[in-house]
Amino acid sequence: MKRLVALLTAGSSLLFAISPTMAGGARAVSCYQPVHEPAEYASVAETVMVRPAETIYETVPPVYGYEKRRVLVEPERIERSIVPARYETVARQVLLRPARTVHRSSPPVYRKVAETVLVHPATERWEWRVINGHRVYCRVVVPARYATQYRKVIVDPGESWTETIPAEYGVEHVRVEVEPARTREHLIPARYDTIRETVVLEPARSVARTIPAEYDTVHRRVKVREGRSGWQQVHLGRSC
Repeated sequence: MKRLVALLTAGSSLLFAISPTMAGGARAVSCYQPVHEPAEYASVAETVMVRPAETIYETVPPVYGYEKRRVLVEPERIERSIVPARYETVARQVLLRPARTVHRSSPPVYRKVAETVLVHPATERWEWRVINGHRVYCRVVVPARYATQYRKVIVDPGESWTETIPAEYGVEHVRVEVEPARTREHLIPARYDTIRETVVLEPARSVARTIPAEYDTVHRRVKVREGRSGWQQVHLGRSC
């Protein structure tokens, strides 16, 4: 490789050095030809990640079992019943009319009496009369006129007094409450039963599981050496 680099370096100046000579038709002392070395490649094995590592969570189902448990079927309660009131019919004295005070009186006693009263007193007057065929003017005495008149007189004036009238009572039959209505309570105890039920012995849970990353080996073509060009001296028979 060092030889080729030197060759390339010298070849560049050599090209310019021999060109005039060749142009003049002189005999070539040394000859060179261009050479080219292609780039060199190699296959390199590399480890690459195909899938990164990841954590997944798996659910572990719960574990169930059975157990017996005493449960309340019917709670304690109080039953209430109504005991009706008890009645009886009794006789009792009732006031029909209260005592009272009355005022009484006897009426006065009257008697009718007759008495003669003067209706018209005696008077005198003059009048013409015919007596025995002779007409005469006579003084006539008119006697007094009386009449019988009846008058009411009090024989007994009567009297007033106060009288107390006692109260009047009677008997009536009434329905009376002997014993009032009441509430009777009766305690009914609670009722229990034993049942078999499914219980969770171990609850469901999540378990983390790590899936490691996956790798693979791939071959990659890499350039080991760059391609290069230069001049190589050649000997061409009698020419050079």
